[in-house]
Amino acid sequence: MNDHTWQVLLVEDEYDSLQVVSKILSFYGVQVVVAHHGGECLELLTRLTPTLIVTDLAMPTLDGWQTLAAIRANPRTRHIPVVAVTAYHSVDVAEEAMNAGFDGYFAKPVDPRSFVQSLERIVTG
Repeated sequence: MNDHTWQVLLVEDEYDSLQVVSKILSFYGVQVVVAHHGGECLELLTRLTPTLIVTDLAMPTLDGWQTLAAIRANPRTRHIPVVAVTAYHSVDVAEEAMNAGFDGYFAKPVDPRSFVQSLERIVTG
């Protein structure tokens, strides 16, 4: 990872997954801001512009799909890369996620090194 600081908005309702992904990102020097559902994510986006958003797909209030749609509909946030992380992995879900406009898709549990390397490729283009 480069010597610059990223800020990742992590949107996750499940405690264990939130802890694992947060610790992986923090280990690599990434600043993590947490939202527990899509509504909280959208609220936080009124005050901050993260480098990247990592969101679970299955959440209460607003799921990852609805959250992505709201992020892409807002001119102020549509440029922010958004990646999906889900325990409900299948080839069909991965394809749907990419077709919906996610910039990346990862199945849980994530492999720490390849996850962060993939995020770096997404952020740096």
